[in-house]
Amino acid sequence: MYGLGSNDAKASAAAMTAAFVRVATDADALNVRVMLAFTAEEETRCEGSEILVAALGAVGLTPSAVIVGEPTGLDVSIAQKGLLVLELVAKGDACHAAHGRALGARNAIHALARDLVALEQVDLGGDHPSLGPVTAEPTVVQAGTARNMVPGEARCVIDVRVNPSPPPGAIAARIAAAIEGEVRVLSDRLIPCEIDADHPLVKAALTARPSAKVLGTRGVSDLVFWSRAAPGIKVGPGRTERSHTPDEYVLESEILDGVAFYEATLRALAAAGPLHRGRTSTEQ
Repeated sequence: MYGLGSNDAKASAAAMTAAFVRVATDADALNVRVMLAFTAEEETRCEGSEILVAALGAVGLTPSAVIVGEPTGLDVSIAQKGLLVLELVAKGDACHAAHGRALGARNAIHALARDLVALEQVDLGGDHPSLGPVTAEPTVVQAGTARNMVPGEARCVIDVRVNPSPPPGAIAARIAAAIEGEVRVLSDRLIPCEIDADHPLVKAALTARPSAKVLGTRGVSDLVFWSRAAPGIKVGPGRTERSHTPDEYVLESEILDGVAFYEATLRALAAAGPLHRGRTSTEQ
């Protein structure tokens, strides 16, 4: 099946729906309550899940375990990086370009360039066992208003993919100490999350698919908010490399494998007995 979103994440939605119907027919015999949730805006701010998690908690429907559908090739993601969005702001002296050198004007672009070079040398913390290093990538640069003017200000957005440690505030402070300009925090709401590899949910998933890898993922998903409610994993049919590509696709066989995986995981989890929620890295 070809089409934007077929792999990310309509394949997971389709597989989860089929598995939900199969399990729901004998949920009473399994002695579990199974809930299927479709949420909007995961590609932007994850506000659909953020709102729904709070609404469910308000009426006493907080889950014991959560599976978030994303294209992982049915490998099991037990950890996910968080997202810290920073803005570096460098100041200069605005003036006519013809007179900048004679006036000794500070060019904000030069200042920002020095800060970006300094950013590469900042210690952002050690590697996480499954998530690897914290990364900081400049993504959007803005400076200048006219060809013949020395800019008085230059800005750059920095996409920082953070691990459970060090905390986002400490990372921002380290960057601020290493540069000349100002560091502004644009967003720190998407925090990292992880659960123990020996959690019953992970064991149930591996029972359903013994060949699955257990890993961490760099991309942010709705797991960030569901993990605040209950321990969760991210797993689904398809491959993340296909997402957002012109010829995005998913195989029928991958969806059918996803159906079997989700159903088997739910049944294995139900057979394991009542879950006792453990502390996760998203809790303060």
